[in-house]
Amino acid sequence: MKVVIVGIGKVGESLATRLLKEKHDVIVVDEDYQTVEDIVNKSDVKGVVGTCLDRAILTDAEVDTADCFFACTLRDELNILSAVLAKKMGAKRVVARVRDPQYLSSLESLKDELGVDMFFNPEYRTAMEIAQVLKFPSAISADAFASGRVTLTEFRITENSPIRNMSVMEAARTAGGRMLFAVVQRNNQVVIPSGDFVLEAGDLVHIAAEEKDLLELSKKINVFKQRAKSVIIVGGGRIAYYLAKKLLAEGVKVKIIEINEERCRELDEALDKATVICADGTEPSVLEEEGVKSADAFVALTGVDEENAVISLFASSLGDIKVVTKISSAPLAKMVLKLGLDSVIAPREIVIDQLIRFVRAQQSEDAEGINALYRIHDKAEAIEFTVQPDFPGLNIPLKSLKLKKNVLLCGVVRGEEFILPSGDTSLAVHDRVLVVTGVKQVTELDQILK
Repeated sequence: MKVVIVGIGKVGESLATRLLKEKHDVIVVDEDYQTVEDIVNKSDVKGVVGTCLDRAILTDAEVDTADCFFACTLRDELNILSAVLAKKMGAKRVVARVRDPQYLSSLESLKDELGVDMFFNPEYRTAMEIAQVLKFPSAISADAFASGRVTLTEFRITENSPIRNMSVMEAARTAGGRMLFAVVQRNNQVVIPSGDFVLEAGDLVHIAAEEKDLLELSKKINVFKQRAKSVIIVGGGRIAYYLAKKLLAEGVKVKIIEINEERCRELDEALDKATVICADGTEPSVLEEEGVKSADAFVALTGVDEENAVISLFASSLGDIKVVTKISSAPLAKMVLKLGLDSVIAPREIVIDQLIRFVRAQQSEDAEGINALYRIHDKAEAIEFTVQPDFPGLNIPLKSLKLKKNVLLCGVVRGEEFILPSGDTSLAVHDRVLVVTGVKQVTELDQILK
């Protein structure tokens, strides 16, 4: 596919890199000559220098024949206008980044009139990801699929874990049986395990199940924590706003510590039920005074990765508290994980997964077939599909289907019913299916079959 990206900041460059790995033709546009030259020199992309509101520039970027157009500049207005212009010039699908909460709420209802296929908001997506983790604080990460009916949750097997040295089949039986061990990460290896795969201390396991069964599992492996009812957030940016709004709507007590007085006033006006403290949240004395020890969860959302890492380590040292840390730098994230901070959130990776899902959907014959995509690791993905009428495996028991190697069906949602797949399970039209796969660039459910 031919993809045009305007605005080569962190999101634009990361998106270009992922798309190149998936063998797409990528053209980048940016007003800064050095930015374009740098990405062209290190990547196999075509670069165009100029404004994305200039028809001549967009013509040079071949927007008229583009399959997908992504507007990723730092200005919402520029993204909206360039996406509308690109659609009028002939781009098949156009996507615009919109970060301002006021714009986003209004624009969703105007998508059809504007001709924009999708708006995306990295801060909003990140906040929703953190909120999901706080719903299930026993886990390192938790991702909801099929409108929340299936959760893919990540745990670490410790030296004292009751399921250490058990086979996956034994572990599932011990935990109640209503779950599937979807992926195991061991050092740099990623395995989609068979039933006789034996779990070891240090393994990161991704388990698919309904939330109630995951709660039972966390109790049986001695990592259970109650859902967070009080949360302290350091940093009052857009992620903090979206997260606080979501948590408050769910009845969670929220305290935000922000150093900028003007931003504190804005948050205080926008979030009636939140407690907003104007102070330096990187100061240990401030964190102790504001009750980090007694909170259920602590979220570090300042604009500086190093600050987030240090205050998260401090918060975790104060007691048994769930700590979530925003880290944008991939190398720093790896270092932080080795220091014991498990729940590290990378906003850029979250939104790139969303955009790659959009591109994959456009490659499919039915763009409605692929609903969600989550990259577990470079070597494994979890993808939610809706079963289409032309799926060749309809109404055939899974034990009779020939699946490709490194493919596992982890859950089926039929209406409101969750089905844990067995050999006798068969798929029906409109079922939502969670597939974990090591097969690269899957765009349709058919591709899991041999």
